[in-house]
Amino acid sequence: MRGAFLTFVIALSGGAACAAGLKDSFDSDRLNTANWTTQQILSRQYQFQKPGRCGSAAIDIVTTDGDNGLECEDDCQRAELRTTKKTWPVFGDEVWYGFSFKITGDVPSTGSARSVIGQWKGPGDGSPMIAQRFDNGVFHITVQDNNVRRVVARAEGDPDASLSAQALLGNLHRDERTVNAINSLQSLDLFTKTQPDLSQQFFKQNLMDSLGPEAQPSDSQQLSQALGLGDPALVGQFSALSFVAEPGKYIGRADIDIETEDNRSLPDPRKDWVDMVYRIKPGRTDNEYGPRRPGEIDIWANGQKIVSVRGNIGATLRTNDPRPLVGPYFKFGTYRLRIPGTFHFQFDEFSQASTRAGLGQICAAR
Repeated sequence: MRGAFLTFVIALSGGAACAAGLKDSFDSDRLNTANWTTQQILSRQYQFQKPGRCGSAAIDIVTTDGDNGLECEDDCQRAELRTTKKTWPVFGDEVWYGFSFKITGDVPSTGSARSVIGQWKGPGDGSPMIAQRFDNGVFHITVQDNNVRRVVARAEGDPDASLSAQALLGNLHRDERTVNAINSLQSLDLFTKTQPDLSQQFFKQNLMDSLGPEAQPSDSQQLSQALGLGDPALVGQFSALSFVAEPGKYIGRADIDIETEDNRSLPDPRKDWVDMVYRIKPGRTDNEYGPRRPGEIDIWANGQKIVSVRGNIGATLRTNDPRPLVGPYFKFGTYRLRIPGTFHFQFDEFSQASTRAGLGQICAAR
């Protein structure tokens, strides 16, 4: 039986090879459909912006008030391009990615809309194993361990403080009561940050004092008890993570080790082009087939190492639900709840390779 299963898995991955090299500078003013699929974007949702990051043009994904897009459930907006299947690697192989991006237009500095602006999905993934997100004015990168999410890098604030808040959330059991409590804590924290004068009018000072890293234990204890949270330290430290969408997804243990480089933050893509490099080698120690070892992710931004991530990344592969061992595939663009205004996601100088040396050199002499 085991031999038959292994034969089946090999057959599932038989069409894949080592990561196919892919480079696209988007300078031709025409989408190369040999590289990108359009099943989740309408033709009116992309155009070409001149000049680009380095060359004559960049692709510009545009989301407007009336957009829903293709394959978009609920009241959401989707406009994403995905790499074609011929470029997908064998799942578990090391793959490098490089690209530049920036965001312009109506970019809300407050409000969380579950905004994903780039993602990698592997076999069995519901939420993306790795995602670039932008919520409450903060660009951040998340990694998934099955249904538990972690911020591994962020553009503003103190990355190490975010890790401390996530460690405390990891001690909680995810149920409806706890999720509601964390949602309430997030609402309180964001309201006091975005509406300080109004908060002073309606909230007692000890409630205000209980939020944030400088909170006194007695104040945090009172709010923690009111919300039904066990550890009062979470009330004060959660402020470093309150920018995320769906904070309930951060509750519970994640088998992910996050090592920041000198507590570095990500650049702000609202200000200028951001040049990203990712090294991704998927894996999990609890996979029943496929790569049975810790996954590995390393991330650079604008030439600086930002973070290293090791551990159980993505969804566990189960023998009772066999899937092709290909991926992850990469998507870029916009996927979010509906937001008013016109949003531009500009993307350029993409490359994918099995080694860093194989990546295109951003803004190399042409």
